[in-house]
Amino acid sequence: MRVDDIAVGGLMTHVLIVEDREENRTLLKMLLVANGYRVTVAGDGMQALDAARRDRPDVIVSDVQMPNMDGFTLCRHWMQDAALRAIPFIFYSGTYVRADDQKLAFALGAVRYLIKPVETAVFLEELRQVLKHWAGRDAPELAAPLDDATSHALHGQALARKLEDKMAQLEAVNRQLRASEEKYRRIYENLQDVYVEARLDGTILEMSPKVATLSKGQYKSEDLVGTSVDALYTDAPYGDAIQEAIRQRGQAIDVKSVFRNRDGSLVPCSVSAAIVRGVDGELKTAATWRDITGRSKTDREPVDDETQFRSLLEQWFTGIVVIQDQRLAYCNPRAAEILGYASAAELIGNDPSSISAARDVAAAAEALGRMLEKEEGPVSCAFVAARQDGSIIELELQGIRGTYLGQSAILGVIQSIAWK
Repeated sequence: MRVDDIAVGGLMTHVLIVEDREENRTLLKMLLVANGYRVTVAGDGMQALDAARRDRPDVIVSDVQMPNMDGFTLCRHWMQDAALRAIPFIFYSGTYVRADDQKLAFALGAVRYLIKPVETAVFLEELRQVLKHWAGRDAPELAAPLDDATSHALHGQALARKLEDKMAQLEAVNRQLRASEEKYRRIYENLQDVYVEARLDGTILEMSPKVATLSKGQYKSEDLVGTSVDALYTDAPYGDAIQEAIRQRGQAIDVKSVFRNRDGSLVPCSVSAAIVRGVDGELKTAATWRDITGRSKTDREPVDDETQFRSLLEQWFTGIVVIQDQRLAYCNPRAAEILGYASAAELIGNDPSSISAARDVAAAAEALGRMLEKEEGPVSCAFVAARQDGSIIELELQGIRGTYLGQSAILGVIQSIAWK
């Protein structure tokens, strides 16, 4: 059935969309306009009531979880308004998905409860069927609105269920984080190279236990945290050679240096490093030191940049990606794990926006595009991604513009910020 078949008074059917996420409102509006509907949008229940009283819609499609006035409260007010309660109310939610939530919606007076995500064709057909039945002779009789006491009680139960779900989800996430932290702690403590993080002024923030081996027992990691890394070098102040390499190529690979021990003895080292942005937003130097004592001249020749760079990044505990020519040129194992992929190879070569959730593709592409257009300074964007198992995760990408294998690129850190 075409929209024209159910137009009211010869006019386009008017749909009121109530959704707090701008990208979701935009996508839903685009879908409905493309299928011949006239659309009004609102960001919460209060805005929806104002909009409906100014310009009466033929049907309302509302999310549940919204600020100021949520969908359940909106539906209760809707059904108490004599001018609005004859307009069919459809819920479209991805957060309140229990059977009890649907029972509450129908008790409040809703005619449909759709759970996100719904295939486009299915969504449009549900909307057509509601409009057809509501406008036809088989329109359902309106039930008496729930009294306030009953409505508030049922609403409170729904909020309690949602809190239980959130707490269970948080506990599951915390278990995953604890397992992940333990896994990477074991890797960290058994690295053959020394891993060090320092502020850009050289203050050491973290040093792996392997420094005890490099220093032949003269230093422990806790001895060095908070001190300046410059004191551990015999050559130019820390960072001169490394910073120049990073400026030219985006990373320092196999830079030769000499580590100074507490007793003044010297240990020849190979240093690989890059500038990264920590989860606190601060730019830092992340590096590995390798003891090259006894390495022959031939052995000291650096291997290719890509191999060295990947060796460094794959030891990091945060998700690292390199975006080049609007493609993922590199991602480390932690980034693949965050996105639910068994291997980073499955992601490399893809358009970054292709991993975004179906509902967020346009918004993600736009956000990534703005980020890639920025020529200087730190860059960042947030988007909703679809993990390989189909679950949804909200990600933040923070990075800096540099070079990768001689070409301009964005070197970034990805991290999960929330599941909605």
